[in-house]
Amino acid sequence: MSTDQPRPVRAVLRRSVLAASVLDDLDVDLDDDGVRMPGCAPLQWADLARAAGEDSPQEAVRLRVADLLHAHLELHRSRARVVPLAVPVGADRHPRFGWSHREFLGGAVHLGLGVVVVRGRSERALPLPVVSARATGRPAQPGAQDLARLEELGDLVVQRLRRDACGRGNGVLRPVGGCDVPTLLTAATLREHLVAETEGSVFRAVAVPDRTRGWFDLARIDPAYVGAAWTATDPASRGFRRAVFVTRSEVALAPTSPRLVENVLAD
Repeated sequence: MSTDQPRPVRAVLRRSVLAASVLDDLDVDLDDDGVRMPGCAPLQWADLARAAGEDSPQEAVRLRVADLLHAHLELHRSRARVVPLAVPVGADRHPRFGWSHREFLGGAVHLGLGVVVVRGRSERALPLPVVSARATGRPAQPGAQDLARLEELGDLVVQRLRRDACGRGNGVLRPVGGCDVPTLLTAATLREHLVAETEGSVFRAVAVPDRTRGWFDLARIDPAYVGAAWTATDPASRGFRRAVFVTRSEVALAPTSPRLVENVLAD
């Protein structure tokens, strides 16, 4: 995409930057070249346009631009935390371009790196922009240490699940170590445990409508709940719009049923 953006596109990007400045209290300075923030390398309009994507809904553009600004600012801080990050394919918060990632086997998520941004009492990992990695001299893709850390966190989740099984055993997955639930599902240690718990099956169905929690005991959940919960969740916090099938090597979206709504209403 060229540096010179059509005026309608530039206008949407400017409105998105100003919205982030007001809503998230970001100190930004706009000019014809791009966006500047104190202590950061400048961002060109082309950088924002790549993250936003052409012909994307304005709500998605605002979310992607705000995430880019926050990630860029955080990555320039000396104590920035970088973690593995998996983002569902097609999610509003998924940058169209400018985020280095690979498609995880199964096709439901893309796996790359994220930078942890703290907002109040909560923290959220945002896609690590390639332009920010270049400006700060950081890697843009997960290395062996990042993937090893992901497996360690997956093993930690397994230990917690085994501990909970001796108590309340509620079948709930939660974030750990800065990694949200969609990211944790890319850990082989966790997938192995989930599949091993299902006798005679090679996969486990998991519902993750919100990136902060997931359920793998779906016998207690109405099938229509997953889609309804996903719709009601803020786009910045959405997980998968329907259940995913987790195998020892894949994370794939469950196939849709054209009669699901009719069957639920009939029940």
